[in-house]
Amino acid sequence: MDDQKPTEIDDVGMDRVLNFVKSSSLFYLVMGSVGAMMCYYLHHNLIQLFAVPAELNRTLILLALGVMGAGVLLILNTLLESQFPSYQAFRGVLMRMVGAASMPVAVYLAFISALGEELLFRGAIQPSLGLLGTALLFGLLHLGPQGLVSIWTLWAIVSGLMLGWIFQSTGSLLPVLICHFLVNVTSLLRLRRQYKIFRAAKGENPQPDKLLTRH
Repeated sequence: MDDQKPTEIDDVGMDRVLNFVKSSSLFYLVMGSVGAMMCYYLHHNLIQLFAVPAELNRTLILLALGVMGAGVLLILNTLLESQFPSYQAFRGVLMRMVGAASMPVAVYLAFISALGEELLFRGAIQPSLGLLGTALLFGLLHLGPQGLVSIWTLWAIVSGLMLGWIFQSTGSLLPVLICHFLVNVTSLLRLRRQYKIFRAAKGENPQPDKLLTRH
C-alpha cells in the first residue's frame, strides 16, 4: 500500500467511500422511513414536526438553537479528541472510510444521517421513551470498534441529550436537524482534511497515522 501512487490511493479511497455511501443510503432510508411512519401513524404529527413558524422571531429562535447546540457539541467533540487516544483512533478509522469523499458527498452523508436519525429517535421514539431513554438508545447506535461501549458512545449519549432537549423544548425537528447536520458536516469536512494530510504523508513518514492527532 505504501508503494502506491497517489492516483492508486485515490482509487482505493473512492471505492471505500462509494461502498460506504451505498450502505449508508440504504440504512438511513430505512431508518428515516420507519421514523416517518411512526410519526405519521402513531403520533399523527409528521407535518407539524417540519412546519416553519409563521412568526419570524420564532423561526430565528429555532435557527439559533440549532446553531448554538451544534457549537456546544463541536467544542465537546474537540475536547474529547484531544484527551482520549481511543477517540482519536476511532476518528482515524472514520477517516479511512469517508476521508476521500468529495464535498457534495460529504454534505449528502451529513444530511441523510441527520434526517434519518432525527426522524426515528427524536420524532418517533422520544415521545414514547422519554429524553434519557432515547439518548441512551441513541448511544447504543454509536458503539465503538468491536461493538463495545466507548468514548464515542458516551459522546453520542451526550449528543442525544442535547438534541433531545432542543426537541423537547421546541416540539420541532427543524432546530434538531440544523444542529445535527452542522455537527455531521463539520466532522466530515475535518475528516476530508485529515485524509489529505494522511495521503501526503504516505511514503514520507514511517508512522503517518500520528498526524491524525495533530489536526
